[in-house]
Amino acid sequence: MKLRGFVITAVVVGLSGPAFAQTGTQTGSGQQPAATPPASQAVAILTPADDNPRGWMASGFIGTNFGGSRKSNVDLAQIEDLDTNTSTSVNFGGQVGYLARGVIGGEFLADFSPGLGGFDNLLFKNPPNLNSYMFNLIAVAPFGAADSYDPYISGGIGAVTLRSTIFTVNPTLAPNPNALATDTVNGTRFGWNIGGGVMAWSEKNWGFRGDVRYYATNSHNADVFDLNNIGDGSAFTDIELSGIRFWKANAGVAFRW
Repeated sequence: MKLRGFVITAVVVGLSGPAFAQTGTQTGSGQQPAATPPASQAVAILTPADDNPRGWMASGFIGTNFGGSRKSNVDLAQIEDLDTNTSTSVNFGGQVGYLARGVIGGEFLADFSPGLGGFDNLLFKNPPNLNSYMFNLIAVAPFGAADSYDPYISGGIGAVTLRSTIFTVNPTLAPNPNALATDTVNGTRFGWNIGGGVMAWSEKNWGFRGDVRYYATNSHNADVFDLNNIGDGSAFTDIELSGIRFWKANAGVAFRW
Protein backbone atom coordinates (compact mmCIF):
# COMPACT_ATOMS: atom_id res chain seq x y z
CA MET A 1 0.00 0.00 0.00
CA LYS A 2 2.77 2.42 0.74
CA LEU A 3 4.41 1.70 -2.59
CA ARG A 4 1.13 2.24 -4.49
CA GLY A 5 0.56 5.57 -2.75
CA PHE A 6 4.04 6.72 -3.64
CA VAL A 7 3.54 5.89 -7.30
CA ILE A 8 0.21 7.70 -7.49
CA THR A 9 1.67 10.73 -5.73
CA ALA A 10 4.59 10.86 -8.15
CA VAL A 11 2.29 10.69 -11.19
CA VAL A 12 0.10 13.50 -9.88
CA VAL A 13 3.09 15.68 -9.14
CA GLY A 14 4.57 14.95 -12.56
CA LEU A 15 1.36 15.89 -14.40
CA SER A 16 0.76 19.02 -12.40
CA GLY A 17 4.25 20.39 -13.04
CA PRO A 18 3.55 21.71 -16.58
CA ALA A 19 0.18 23.07 -15.49
CA PHE A 20 1.83 24.89 -12.63
CA ALA A 21 4.41 26.30 -14.99
CA GLN A 22 1.65 27.59 -17.30
CA THR A 23 -0.48 29.10 -14.53
CA GLY A 24 2.59 30.64 -13.01
CA THR A 25 3.06 32.82 -16.09
CA GLN A 26 -0.41 34.35 -15.91
CA THR A 27 -0.94 37.80 -14.49
CA GLY A 28 -3.04 38.51 -11.51
CA SER A 29 -6.01 39.34 -13.76
CA GLY A 30 -5.83 35.95 -15.42
CA GLN A 31 -4.72 37.43 -18.81
CA GLN A 32 -1.98 35.83 -20.88
CA PRO A 33 0.77 38.47 -21.41
CA ALA A 34 1.53 39.52 -24.98
CA ALA A 35 4.09 37.38 -26.70
CA THR A 36 7.53 38.89 -27.00
CA PRO A 37 7.89 40.12 -30.62
CA PRO A 38 10.67 38.55 -32.64
CA ALA A 39 13.78 40.54 -33.34
CA SER A 40 13.31 43.02 -36.17
CA GLN A 41 14.47 41.85 -39.57
CA ALA A 42 15.41 43.75 -42.70
CA VAL A 43 12.61 43.61 -45.26
CA ALA A 44 13.47 43.84 -48.93
CA ILE A 45 11.11 46.18 -50.79
CA LEU A 46 10.76 45.28 -54.42
CA THR A 47 10.14 48.15 -56.81
CA PRO A 48 9.69 48.04 -60.56
CA ALA A 49 12.73 48.78 -62.62
CA ASP A 50 13.25 52.41 -63.56
CA ASP A 51 11.93 52.78 -67.10
CA ASN A 52 13.18 56.36 -67.47
CA PRO A 53 10.09 58.60 -67.50
CA ARG A 54 11.70 60.99 -70.01
CA GLY A 55 11.48 64.23 -68.08
CA TRP A 56 13.84 66.68 -69.79
CA MET A 57 15.01 66.32 -73.37
CA ALA A 58 17.14 68.29 -75.81
CA SER A 59 18.16 67.88 -79.43
CA GLY A 60 20.22 69.46 -82.17
CA PHE A 61 19.33 69.01 -85.83
CA ILE A 62 19.99 69.90 -89.45
CA GLY A 63 17.58 69.82 -92.37
CA THR A 64 16.02 71.64 -95.28
CA ASN A 65 13.35 74.26 -96.04
CA PHE A 66 10.89 73.70 -98.86
CA GLY A 67 7.43 74.59 -100.17
CA GLY A 68 7.63 78.37 -99.67
CA SER A 69 4.54 80.43 -100.50
CA ARG A 70 2.84 83.68 -99.56
CA LYS A 71 -0.70 84.59 -98.53
CA SER A 72 -0.85 88.37 -98.63
CA ASN A 73 -2.79 91.13 -100.33
CA VAL A 74 0.44 92.96 -101.21
CA ASP A 75 1.50 92.39 -104.82
CA LEU A 76 5.26 91.91 -105.01
CA ALA A 77 5.29 90.30 -108.45
CA GLN A 78 7.31 93.16 -109.97
CA ILE A 79 10.28 92.58 -107.67
CA GLU A 80 9.86 89.06 -106.31
CA ASP A 81 9.93 85.59 -107.80
CA LEU A 82 8.53 83.28 -105.14
CA ASP A 83 9.58 79.79 -106.20
CA THR A 84 7.22 77.33 -104.54
CA ASN A 85 8.30 74.18 -106.36
CA THR A 86 12.05 73.62 -106.56
CA SER A 87 13.84 75.98 -104.19
CA THR A 88 15.27 74.50 -101.00
CA SER A 89 17.85 75.66 -98.48
CA VAL A 90 19.58 74.36 -95.38
CA ASN A 91 18.34 74.94 -91.83
CA PHE A 92 19.73 73.94 -88.45
CA GLY A 93 18.75 74.49 -84.85
CA GLY A 94 17.94 73.02 -81.47
CA GLN A 95 15.13 72.06 -79.16
CA VAL A 96 14.71 71.71 -75.40
CA GLY A 97 11.59 70.51 -73.64
CA TYR A 98 10.02 68.83 -70.65
CA LEU A 99 7.46 66.00 -70.58
CA ALA A 100 5.31 65.49 -67.48
CA ARG A 101 5.16 61.73 -66.86
CA GLY A 102 6.80 61.33 -70.23
CA VAL A 103 3.59 62.10 -72.13
CA ILE A 104 2.72 65.80 -72.41
CA GLY A 105 4.63 69.01 -71.84
CA GLY A 106 6.24 72.00 -73.49
CA GLU A 107 9.23 72.72 -75.70
CA PHE A 108 11.21 75.64 -77.05
CA LEU A 109 12.25 75.28 -80.69
CA ALA A 110 14.77 77.54 -82.44
CA ASP A 111 15.93 77.09 -86.01
CA PHE A 112 18.05 79.13 -88.38
CA SER A 113 18.02 79.33 -92.18
CA PRO A 114 21.03 81.24 -93.50
CA GLY A 115 20.75 82.34 -97.10
CA LEU A 116 17.13 81.24 -97.42
CA GLY A 117 16.21 80.28 -100.96
CA GLY A 118 12.75 80.59 -102.46
CA PHE A 119 12.19 84.27 -101.62
CA ASP A 120 14.17 85.77 -104.48
CA ASN A 121 13.43 89.48 -104.16
CA LEU A 122 15.26 92.04 -106.32
CA LEU A 123 15.89 94.23 -103.28
CA PHE A 124 17.98 91.55 -101.60
CA LYS A 125 21.65 92.05 -102.26
CA ASN A 126 22.21 88.71 -100.53
CA PRO A 127 19.71 85.94 -99.74
CA PRO A 128 18.09 86.65 -96.35
CA ASN A 129 18.58 84.81 -93.09
CA LEU A 130 15.22 83.60 -91.82
CA ASN A 131 15.02 82.37 -88.23
CA SER A 132 12.16 81.22 -86.04
CA TYR A 133 11.66 80.89 -82.28
CA MET A 134 8.65 78.89 -81.12
CA PHE A 135 7.09 77.90 -77.79
CA ASN A 136 5.13 74.69 -78.30
CA LEU A 137 2.93 72.19 -76.56
CA ILE A 138 4.07 68.64 -77.23
CA ALA A 139 2.27 65.31 -76.77
CA VAL A 140 4.00 61.92 -77.00
CA ALA A 141 2.66 58.37 -77.46
CA PRO A 142 5.53 56.15 -76.24
CA PHE A 143 5.74 52.46 -77.12
CA GLY A 144 8.28 49.67 -77.42
CA ALA A 145 10.60 48.13 -74.87
CA ALA A 146 11.22 50.68 -72.09
CA ASP A 147 9.21 53.16 -74.20
CA SER A 148 12.12 53.50 -76.59
CA TYR A 149 10.00 54.99 -79.40
CA ASP A 150 8.19 58.31 -78.99
CA PRO A 151 5.97 59.45 -81.86
CA TYR A 152 4.90 63.00 -81.10
CA ILE A 153 2.96 66.01 -82.32
CA SER A 154 3.65 69.60 -81.29
CA GLY A 155 2.56 73.11 -82.16
CA GLY A 156 2.61 76.62 -80.84
CA ILE A 157 3.35 80.27 -81.41
CA GLY A 158 6.38 82.51 -81.57
CA ALA A 159 8.29 84.83 -83.86
CA VAL A 160 9.82 84.62 -87.33
CA THR A 161 12.69 87.02 -87.99
CA LEU A 162 14.45 88.17 -91.15
CA ARG A 163 17.88 89.74 -91.55
CA SER A 164 19.49 90.75 -94.82
CA THR A 165 21.32 93.42 -96.79
CA ILE A 166 19.06 95.21 -99.27
CA PHE A 167 19.31 97.93 -101.89
CA THR A 168 17.87 101.22 -100.65
CA VAL A 169 16.78 102.37 -104.13
CA ASN A 170 14.87 100.60 -106.85
CA PRO A 171 17.45 98.37 -108.57
CA THR A 172 15.32 98.06 -111.71
CA LEU A 173 16.00 101.74 -112.47
CA ALA A 174 19.77 101.56 -112.11
CA PRO A 175 22.11 100.51 -114.94
CA ASN A 176 24.53 98.96 -112.43
CA PRO A 177 22.77 97.62 -109.32
CA ASN A 178 26.09 96.66 -107.70
CA ALA A 179 26.90 100.35 -107.34
CA LEU A 180 23.72 101.12 -105.40
CA ALA A 181 23.64 102.01 -101.73
CA THR A 182 22.69 99.20 -99.36
CA ASP A 183 21.52 98.82 -95.78
CA THR A 184 21.24 95.94 -93.31
CA VAL A 185 17.65 95.41 -92.22
CA ASN A 186 15.93 93.32 -89.59
CA GLY A 187 12.29 92.43 -89.18
CA THR A 188 10.05 90.28 -86.97
CA ARG A 189 6.58 88.84 -87.46
CA PHE A 190 4.27 86.86 -85.23
CA GLY A 191 4.11 83.26 -86.41
CA TRP A 192 2.94 79.78 -85.57
CA ASN A 193 3.95 76.21 -86.34
CA ILE A 194 2.63 72.67 -86.22
CA GLY A 195 4.41 69.42 -86.91
CA GLY A 196 5.38 66.02 -85.70
CA GLY A 197 7.86 63.22 -85.90
CA VAL A 198 9.44 60.49 -83.85
CA MET A 199 12.12 60.20 -81.20
CA ALA A 200 13.96 56.89 -80.75
CA TRP A 201 16.06 56.23 -77.65
CA SER A 202 18.90 53.94 -76.66
CA GLU A 203 19.32 52.47 -73.18
CA LYS A 204 21.82 55.21 -72.34
CA ASN A 205 19.35 58.04 -73.03
CA TRP A 206 20.93 59.11 -76.29
CA GLY A 207 18.63 59.03 -79.27
CA PHE A 208 17.43 60.33 -82.60
CA ARG A 209 14.79 62.93 -83.48
CA GLY A 210 13.21 63.37 -86.92
CA ASP A 211 10.73 66.20 -87.52
CA VAL A 212 8.56 67.67 -90.31
CA ARG A 213 6.99 71.07 -89.58
CA TYR A 214 4.81 73.74 -91.17
CA TYR A 215 5.36 77.44 -90.40
CA ALA A 216 3.28 80.52 -91.13
CA THR A 217 3.31 84.23 -90.28
CA ASN A 218 0.42 86.63 -89.89
CA SER A 219 -0.58 89.02 -92.67
CA HIS A 220 -1.77 92.62 -92.27
CA ASN A 221 -4.23 93.87 -94.86
CA ALA A 222 -3.01 97.41 -94.19
CA ASP A 223 0.54 96.62 -95.36
CA VAL A 224 1.66 98.86 -98.23
CA PHE A 225 4.99 99.22 -99.93
CA ASP A 226 6.30 101.86 -102.33
CA LEU A 227 9.22 100.55 -104.35
CA ASN A 228 10.30 104.12 -105.08
CA ASN A 229 10.37 105.02 -101.39
CA ILE A 230 12.21 102.19 -99.65
CA GLY A 231 13.48 104.35 -96.78
CA ASP A 232 15.29 102.46 -94.02
CA GLY A 233 13.86 99.13 -95.17
CA SER A 234 11.56 98.56 -92.17
CA ALA A 235 8.43 98.66 -94.32
CA PHE A 236 10.06 96.24 -96.74
CA THR A 237 10.88 93.67 -94.07
CA ASP A 238 7.32 93.85 -92.72
CA ILE A 239 5.98 93.19 -96.21
CA GLU A 240 8.53 90.48 -96.95
CA LEU A 241 7.62 88.58 -93.77
CA SER A 242 3.88 89.06 -94.22
CA GLY A 243 1.84 85.93 -94.84
CA ILE A 244 4.70 83.60 -95.70
CA ARG A 245 4.23 79.83 -95.50
CA PHE A 246 7.00 77.24 -95.60
CA TRP A 247 7.94 73.72 -94.53
CA LYS A 248 10.98 72.38 -92.70
CA ALA A 249 12.23 68.81 -92.44
CA ASN A 250 15.16 67.94 -90.20
CA ALA A 251 16.84 65.19 -88.20
CA GLY A 252 19.42 65.10 -85.45
CA VAL A 253 20.76 63.77 -82.18
CA ALA A 254 18.67 63.89 -78.98
CA PHE A 255 19.36 63.38 -75.29
CA ARG A 256 16.99 62.88 -72.34
CA TRP A 257 17.50 62.99 -68.60
